[in-house]
Amino acid sequence: MGLTSKLSYVLFLTFDILVPARGTYCKKMIFKTLFVGLLLAQFPFLGASGPALQASRQAPQAQVAAADGSRAEEWRERRRRKLQKKAPETSSGLEKALVYVEDRGLRELLNIRYKDFYLKFGNLSPGSGLAPGIRYYKSGSGLSLESSAAYSFAGYRLVDLQFGRFDKIAPHVFLGPADFGTPFKFGEERRPGQVKSFLYTDLRYRHFPRERFYGIGPNSEEKRTDFLLEDVSYDAVAGYQFTHWLAVTVRFGYLQVNTDPGTDDRFPDTHSLFTDSTAPGLARQPDFLHLDSAIYLDYRDTPGNAHQGGLVGISFSRFDDRGGRDFEFNRFSADVRHYLPLGSKQRILALRFFTSLDDADPGSRVPFYLQNTVGGNETLRGFSEFRFRDSRLIYLSAEYRWEAAPALEFAVFYDAGKVFPESEDFDFKHLEKSIGAGVRFKTAKSVFLRLDVGRSDEGTRIHFRFGPSF
Repeated sequence: MGLTSKLSYVLFLTFDILVPARGTYCKKMIFKTLFVGLLLAQFPFLGASGPALQASRQAPQAQVAAADGSRAEEWRERRRRKLQKKAPETSSGLEKALVYVEDRGLRELLNIRYKDFYLKFGNLSPGSGLAPGIRYYKSGSGLSLESSAAYSFAGYRLVDLQFGRFDKIAPHVFLGPADFGTPFKFGEERRPGQVKSFLYTDLRYRHFPRERFYGIGPNSEEKRTDFLLEDVSYDAVAGYQFTHWLAVTVRFGYLQVNTDPGTDDRFPDTHSLFTDSTAPGLARQPDFLHLDSAIYLDYRDTPGNAHQGGLVGISFSRFDDRGGRDFEFNRFSADVRHYLPLGSKQRILALRFFTSLDDADPGSRVPFYLQNTVGGNETLRGFSEFRFRDSRLIYLSAEYRWEAAPALEFAVFYDAGKVFPESEDFDFKHLEKSIGAGVRFKTAKSVFLRLDVGRSDEGTRIHFRFGPSF
């Protein structure tokens, strides 16, 4: 007897007990049948046994699985429709600006011109501040004419003119600016018709009314004075570029210099606190004949925005006093820079070593206004501009640079250096040190603007400059 038959028999007996024995036999059988049928209808699985019972038990599980599959498919469809309706990603204002600068380039954006006249921006001296100006350039028949004039908000003035055969102008002072400024196109293969040799005249007038002077030697006090530096130079420049990485240049000229009390009323005049014995050349500024020769080895990947490679520059200079024998000397300079990628070209370790050694003739001295200095936005950035000066110096710098975007770079740096009077002191002892960080704005080919904050034992300095640190 199956489970259903047994259950039906029990239900019939229950019906006989609960339902009074009234009515005919046929009616009672009808009521029994309806009663049992209604109960069995409430429990349909009881009507199955064997394979039928197993199938009845599996049916609800199949229904649940089918329902879960339908819901999963429904959610997948909803996600698909949501992705199709998703709004495009929007860039922030800074991202848009950086992309625009990258596409156009800061130099191009500021390259405002009218015919052969261009606006010019820059710094005339580490202490000059921003100096807007105007530039004129014209070329034809293998010759070029370039002239510029600039005036800073601190009263600094510069006027220059070049005429002859050149691509772009060589530096007035070897390795003076952070970027070489040479007339060579380092890193670029020569195109047919491009200038490989150059010969031109270079005339320049400078009026710097607030130049800083703290004294001479490594132990000079942090007591600032100022003086006016005015000079005129008449030079002839020649050179030749052998390859895209090797070139030589020679400069010969006549230099006239004048110094007077400075115009910054916040500080005492150099002439009032120093004498000709403590500041050679303060009493008399002779005219000079000078000769400069240099060789450049430049193997950077992009000279104005290097990510790997390096450069070496070596120069020799001679200064002759035209009014006597008091200020005659030779100068040897060497500048070595290297750029090492750290895993990628977006992370760079930049290294620099620079030295300048002056050797005065017997009985002669090096005038203070021609001595090399350390301190300021290009060397020892934790110190004031021209903080230390003497006839000899060494300087080292290391920068870790992270290119967060093609037009934006962050850097941390460590600077060390010193000045010294005698060649026996050429060592790495008793160096002045500074640390800091900075941000640079640049194009693919050059660093255009930079902001550096340096810290030393003399305080914190903020430097805002055009051009790279090195």
